[in-house]
Amino acid sequence: MQWQGLKIPIIIFTMLAGLVVIFSAQWLYQKYIFQNPLNEVLSGNKAIESFQITTEGRLVKVTVSIKNDADLMQTYQEIQNDLALKMGRRQFYLVLKDNRDDELRQVWYNSQFAVYQAIAQGSYRDMADVINREAGAAGAEAKIYIDQKNIYIRLKKQGYNLDEVVARDTGQISGNIQASLAGGGMNAQGN
Repeated sequence: MQWQGLKIPIIIFTMLAGLVVIFSAQWLYQKYIFQNPLNEVLSGNKAIESFQITTEGRLVKVTVSIKNDADLMQTYQEIQNDLALKMGRRQFYLVLKDNRDDELRQVWYNSQFAVYQAIAQGSYRDMADVINREAGAAGAEAKIYIDQKNIYIRLKKQGYNLDEVVARDTGQISGNIQASLAGGGMNAQGN
């Protein structure tokens, strides 16, 4: 079959072959250039219990569960640095997955005002006192870490744990997704 001197079957076959090549190249890139190095980095970290990598448009979402006995701040920083190195300029955000129960959620809910007040006013000792008091009243243990970028809070009770990382920079968006950090990454915390 011809149409104005062009052979339609050859054109269709060429277009289909081109699409197969494009999608195959995309799949190979995702698997061998992008996904495998991320899997290697995350599976090599002994403090990570489990992880999941998903793509949401141009953003990469990395969901990580950190072991109960691991140092939340140190592990989180290692993961952020490793991801930033592997991702380069590609945007990502990190979500911490935990196994919180209703009591730990309530402790976190009751402590949030003190956390955000501490960020605004610098009253970190008062924040720690409130979190420890709320955790103690619920029979939970609280571990609070702080660095120049974030506040790290881990609450534990009877096999359940709640991990929260809150950015200290008030210029960043509060909530789960935060503004870009060095290394081209975005980070998100909590469940």
